[in-house]
Amino acid sequence: MSWGMLAQTRTDLYNQPTGLNLFAGSLVVLLFALSAVGLLGYWRNSRAGRLRAAGQFFVFLVYGTVAFQVVHTVEHLLQFGFWVRRPYVMPWLSPWALSAQKGLTSLFDPQARVQSGNELLHLLGNGIFLAGLVAMADALKRSGVALANRRFSVWAFWTEGVHFAEHILLTATWFAFGLPWGTSTLFGHAYRMSAPWGPGIRIIWHFVANAVPMVLVLMGLREVRQAGLLDESGFVERLSARGEPALEGSPAR
Repeated sequence: MSWGMLAQTRTDLYNQPTGLNLFAGSLVVLLFALSAVGLLGYWRNSRAGRLRAAGQFFVFLVYGTVAFQVVHTVEHLLQFGFWVRRPYVMPWLSPWALSAQKGLTSLFDPQARVQSGNELLHLLGNGIFLAGLVAMADALKRSGVALANRRFSVWAFWTEGVHFAEHILLTATWFAFGLPWGTSTLFGHAYRMSAPWGPGIRIIWHFVANAVPMVLVLMGLREVRQAGLLDESGFVERLSARGEPALEGSPAR
């Protein structure tokens, strides 16, 4: 199967909706919505002085989004390994990711173009991870941790921010022009290349773009733990000690 099939514009009977596919696609949308609500809840409560509520949202975000990214990174690692071993066949997706891809295609593209689900899956997945990184970077800064002692969290935020921006560009150009246009596709030129380098360039780019912030965020978790922010009581205590207003039962110091 040619690399051009990844950006097909015809209706693909293989991609017709099933209950499992719609469930998987809807689950990704739900996880993205939960991460967005979690980030909003953390942000509003921390600014309003409701530190206990903010701490609850923070712990939920950090553990949930990092766990999601572990699965996401393993998926890209396996895809990269499959491409190394079988570079001339269709890029590999796990059964779960394939179902989610098809489900998102059915939900958001009346033309049932496979690439629509692929772009949306990666956009939403990286948005989930980025929400946790925003909360980590913000909480460490607000708790007064010196930049040298939170550098891994900051680096993770910026590298994933660039990655997320890439997926915004890829998704927007796909829906606008029918061709994903970004650095990982050599601004569309990769689709004119034959296997293995046509699909390989994007596979390698996104494997690295997931692996690097994954390593950085694991180091960042150590920074968050050392700051005492990985549990609700420690979060409240640390931010209260910095003079943050403590309301609604948050113990003031």
